[in-house]
Amino acid sequence: MPSRLDLRPNASLQRVGTSTRATVDRIVNVYLKATPQDRLDGAAWYGNGESLIGDLAAESGLSVEHVAAVVSHLSPRTDWGRNVYGATMLVTTGTAPKCLKANVARARKALASSTPLDTFGPTAPKTARFARNLLGDRTVVTVDVWAARVAFGSSVADPEAALSRVGVYGAVEHAYRLAAARLGVDPVTVQATTWIVVRGSAV
Repeated sequence: MPSRLDLRPNASLQRVGTSTRATVDRIVNVYLKATPQDRLDGAAWYGNGESLIGDLAAESGLSVEHVAAVVSHLSPRTDWGRNVYGATMLVTTGTAPKCLKANVARARKALASSTPLDTFGPTAPKTARFARNLLGDRTVVTVDVWAARVAFGSSVADPEAALSRVGVYGAVEHAYRLAAARLGVDPVTVQATTWIVVRGSAV
């Protein structure tokens, strides 16, 4: 169980109208709504993503870090099917049809870099963590708008705007870790499973 110290008030969350304890409770409550199939899908989601990264790396001759960075850079405001298609096309043909131009520009920058995971920078915590999750890192959490909606519930009118405020991303990520500790699963599985619950689909 999380300690009292872990659940101490967080100023960033207080500024957007919530608390660590309330945020953790909301995440746990959404996870507990998951069906058995939801939980299976949530537990497998990032493992399937790792397999995809490995397959694309083998097909393209690129490193898994380059491929993960491309997939992650292409992900903002893009559904998963289009994301995968765009990444596949970009690493194999050099074009990324149906993907946002700004995302493609960032993905190309990653392809040209000897250190693709360094192309995210401090202002892109979600995509940086998504790339790491796709590479098997289970210590960081991809907090997208759906994960923010889970964490904030109805307590915050605009979860996406709240997430962009200083300190809020890290505080929500910490809440997912605390929720995971309470549930006895890893935080990445909690995020993937709650994402499935709120969206109603694994893809």
